[in-house]
Amino acid sequence: MANNELILQRRGMVLWIIVNRPERRNAYTKDLFHRMENALSEAEEDRSVLAVVLTGIGDRAFSTGADLKPDTEYTPLELDELELVHPAVSYFRAAAAFSKPFIARVNGDAMAGGMGTLAMCDLAVAADHARFALPEVRIGLFPGVIVASLRHLIPRRVIMEMALSGEFFDAVFAKEVGLVNYVVPSADLDVKVDWLVDRIIDKSPTAVRRGKNLLRHMWDMDLDASFAHGQNELAQLFATSDHKEGVAAFNEKRRPVWPSLN
Repeated sequence: MANNELILQRRGMVLWIIVNRPERRNAYTKDLFHRMENALSEAEEDRSVLAVVLTGIGDRAFSTGADLKPDTEYTPLELDELELVHPAVSYFRAAAAFSKPFIARVNGDAMAGGMGTLAMCDLAVAADHARFALPEVRIGLFPGVIVASLRHLIPRRVIMEMALSGEFFDAVFAKEVGLVNYVVPSADLDVKVDWLVDRIIDKSPTAVRRGKNLLRHMWDMDLDASFAHGQNELAQLFATSDHKEGVAAFNEKRRPVWPSLN
């Protein structure tokens, strides 16, 4: 794979991961999944990265999923008999475990694996021309891995319709069912993404990361287990330097200077 097919761009304290395959509508290959996973791993360890944005180049496609062209190297449609975990699944697991805010900038169509990478982000902003689909049934497949990533995000009947019909749904519908947070005109997409990111990265990095981890583990707990888990995490946050600074800044009527950034 060409080195420029995945662009890693720092914008202040935010890392942008940009899939740069416009001629293939930003379709994924095995190698691309590996490199995206590595980018998240490096961002996880870099204390100066407070959030990550995932997007595709251009305005046609966020990603259309697996590259189906016959000349594709490292096609995601094959799995070696000794390969126990598909690179897409490995990436999805890495995205699920990623502790920092992860935002999808949906610049165009999100299909198949593109729906999966979108679903594994915490928040999403879509251009109003973007379309969404699980078209695998059109080529004799079924989005078994992708629906796993969607099952806690959008209603069951919506998943059923998308997976069984393979048809497109528009951005307004995507917002209505909770697939994306915001839909804006294409010209306003970057402004809205920056606005959303800026609302997060000025908050306590400790609280944001520990809070995201809390929510991830709480989704499948019953009420009593959720209360117990939340109470334990809260007790740990009480002891952090960010909490002490936050309370001091509140009482002194100033902006906090988060110790966890040092």
